Amino acid sequence: MLARQEECIGVELQDTRMDSDSYYMLDVLPVFDMGGCLCRIIGTLRDITEMKRTEEVLRNTEKLVFAGQLAVGIAHEIRNPLTTVKGLIQLAGPTSGLRHYDLIMSELDRMNLIVGEFLILGKPQEIRFREDWCMTILQEVLSLIEIEAAKNNVRIRCTCIREEKISCDRNQIKQVFLNILKNAIQALPGGGRIDIVLEADGGYQRIRFMDNGIGMPEEVLERIGEPFHTTKLEGYGLGMMIVKKIIASHRGILNITSEPGKGTTVEMGLPIG
Repeated sequence: MLARQEECIGVELQDTRMDSDSYYMLDVLPVFDMGGCLCRIIGTLRDITEMKRTEEVLRNTEKLVFAGQLAVGIAHEIRNPLTTVKGLIQLAGPTSGLRHYDLIMSELDRMNLIVGEFLILGKPQEIRFREDWCMTILQEVLSLIEIEAAKNNVRIRCTCIREEKISCDRNQIKQVFLNILKNAIQALPGGGRIDIVLEADGGYQRIRFMDNGIGMPEEVLERIGEPFHTTKLEGYGLGMMIVKKIIASHRGILNITSEPGKGTTVEMGLPIG
């Protein structure tokens, strides 16, 4: 203002000194005397932090609506051929000599449930809680993902320090484990290690997934779970969004930490009993 002697209207400022950022709108006007010389400067500084937060909520809401519409459309398109395939295999029956019949049927059921999870984005689904063991669910997921892990030269080690029964929807928790492990494998393009640790603490069964992959910077970490926010070329950013929804519906907790070049840790807690 002093250098150019021109008005400065609608300048947005960001204050990053505190734990949470604050935003301000700055308007500054010059006042000239009768001789045309700058004699005063009048300015206003408005706090627009709440307005910015509201805008962000609205943007995310719009994304959620679009994500829901997209997911429902895709889910319906997948479910039709899936139903046909399952029907034909059921028609053949377990005595038809088809190898791995039970596993194929189990995987088709899981695919149906995955489609159902995408439908969650469009409409809520009934959750069927029952007591179960995390390690049992985890071992089923590991048996499904071991080929993909081996193909990518990824070693997975699972350690159970303490295990307690949890009340959960088995298929939804299975989907959570699968999404997290797939993300971990994709974070290890040159191979590496994934450590899984189970322990019970503070009324929660805690499951920790740790990889030594490429990690994520803070700005990416802060936006995990937002629809369509992804670093993958062929991703849609819906996987972690579904994980968060399922954990929330189970009254659980989720914490993700990461450091570029060192890896990522995903820790979840599910209420015991």
